[in-house]
Amino acid sequence: MLDRVRLSLLFTGTVLQSAILAGGAAAQDASETALEGSASVLDTILVRSNAPDAHDTHQGAADRANAIYVSREDIERTNPLDLKDLFAVDPSISVGGAIPVTQKVFVNGIDENNLAVTIDGVQQGNRIFHHVNTNYIDPSLLKAARVDPGVAPADAGFSALGGSIVYETVDVQDLLIGDRNFGAFADVSYETNGKTFTETGSAYGRHGGFELLAYGKLANGEDYKDGDGNTVVGSSADFYSLLGKAAYEADNGYRIELTAQQVSDDTLRPYRANIGAINGVYTTRRYDIKRTNFSFNVNRAETEGLWNPELLVGYSGNDYRVPEPYGSEGSGGTWNAKIENVFQFSEGNTLTTGVDLLSQVGDYTDPAESYQESVTNTGAYVQARLTPIERIRLSFGGRADANRFEGKDDTTLTNYGLSGNAFAEVDVYGGFSVNAGYSNVFGGIDLEETFEYWRSWDYDNLKPVRAENVTAGVKFEQGGWFAEGNVFNTQFSNYRDGDQNVDFSSWGYNVGGGYNWGSGFLKLAYSDIRLSVSNNQLESYYLINIGAGVGQKIAAEVAQTFDTIDLTVGATVDAALEYDGYVSAGYDPLDAYTVVNAYAEYKPKQFEYLSLRLDALNLFDETYADRATYGQEYDSVTPLYEPGRSFRLSARLRY
Repeated sequence: MLDRVRLSLLFTGTVLQSAILAGGAAAQDASETALEGSASVLDTILVRSNAPDAHDTHQGAADRANAIYVSREDIERTNPLDLKDLFAVDPSISVGGAIPVTQKVFVNGIDENNLAVTIDGVQQGNRIFHHVNTNYIDPSLLKAARVDPGVAPADAGFSALGGSIVYETVDVQDLLIGDRNFGAFADVSYETNGKTFTETGSAYGRHGGFELLAYGKLANGEDYKDGDGNTVVGSSADFYSLLGKAAYEADNGYRIELTAQQVSDDTLRPYRANIGAINGVYTTRRYDIKRTNFSFNVNRAETEGLWNPELLVGYSGNDYRVPEPYGSEGSGGTWNAKIENVFQFSEGNTLTTGVDLLSQVGDYTDPAESYQESVTNTGAYVQARLTPIERIRLSFGGRADANRFEGKDDTTLTNYGLSGNAFAEVDVYGGFSVNAGYSNVFGGIDLEETFEYWRSWDYDNLKPVRAENVTAGVKFEQGGWFAEGNVFNTQFSNYRDGDQNVDFSSWGYNVGGGYNWGSGFLKLAYSDIRLSVSNNQLESYYLINIGAGVGQKIAAEVAQTFDTIDLTVGATVDAALEYDGYVSAGYDPLDAYTVVNAYAEYKPKQFEYLSLRLDALNLFDETYADRATYGQEYDSVTPLYEPGRSFRLSARLRY
């Protein structure tokens, strides 16, 4: 074991030393070939990137100044297996829960349930059970992800209270090599901690404007061990992921696309899936979970002129079965549709107008009882994205929504609300720019999680939720150097907690910076995020579906491509400082932790169809739960610990 530790430390040191030593020479002498070879490393390296991805057709420059991007190149470089991996290098985004079925995303400390989340344009948010997640996503099938923290545009969708998260799955053109029209790939990986095998396969092609893609992934393994060598009961991998796409793009630029996907996880999990044990008692029960997403989209592939219509119809659904002890089942389904048009007056000057419809139903059933809540929302929106002069970029807009809620006792509550947002970025001098934004968002009355429907509620107490977001920041980019910082404040009023309304807020700041020397980069980011709740009950139980006590977090990444030997190496750091946010409620501070990961990937040019990768995860065998994981302050709770040291070997064959 000591020998393996020494080898891991030596490898990490070699990565850092090689990156630093290679920096100066690569910045001056990197050839065109070298830059092409390192594209997967370099395309998106900023903490918050200005570079739009293909899916951001309607995003303006001001929107992008506030957004956090994960590009396809990032995904290929980091090889994420879950959402924690996907967002690992941005400390303002935390992912609590150590296994995919329990992972929740928190943006500036705010639970993703309070953001507008879409997959291929289809709104999610089918909240079922607080012991499991809401959006079970396989990041391997993503083209890109975008997070709008706090201030989100009006066309991000209804109820973008704390911002928005946009996921888009891969298309055929994202996977094809060069100008080929047909392709396929097969991946296989093995991870030592948990003895987990993962197999992935895909085939895709295009002909005469038609496109077809099929993708499948399967993972199976055993329970993994934490850094102390203790088995984390109920942590084994046992899931599959499927994606199918069919599309047709006409010569006039109009595109029709049909997408279907499903993720399934069916195995023994901790009795309360997001908690390792209660009072030292480790018990399990079966969770059978399926998430589906369907979308039908008609639009123009490229935005040009005054007529760029889009029609979207979609459905997202979650079905969670817990056979023991009561034979319980919770399900949620969301239908949504929108019609919009983008008027492009000139480069960098657009106006988006549209109407959308959302219909959500949450059901709970067991052998003795059944309940249902539902929400219908109709909205109209407009968003302008303008560049009045080269140095100024603006984005502003608003929504009007009619929200109808129906409770389990047939109580009907109808509310109407307006929302507005504005964001601006101004170039100052020599690579420096400043930005600021504000939004005031109406969220109506949301569905509660279905496994809580058994409670007795007086719906007449409920008021529609509203959130205010303020942010301001500064950025610098010049000669490969980049840096930025921002402060933020988010305040929620009348958030629904059963049949009560509570107020809460999140505030803090994010800073980051680094250097890109052509064939590699180094970046470092720091976030300090705080929460407060109007009832002063600042602890995990009372923060369920609201947020997480995150505190101070650090993330770092270094990567270097050695083009002459077709090798890319890199390392990441995920660290959290001691957190005292729960002390006011009578709990001890949460311990600090530091986790180091490293990787090496070999892509030989003479065998472009082959790539080999080795990941060394949690090199120092840290015993920890992610800062956003539930219940760490309670003496009676053993939190769901993350895996200890592990090595993952992956291979891909690609045609």
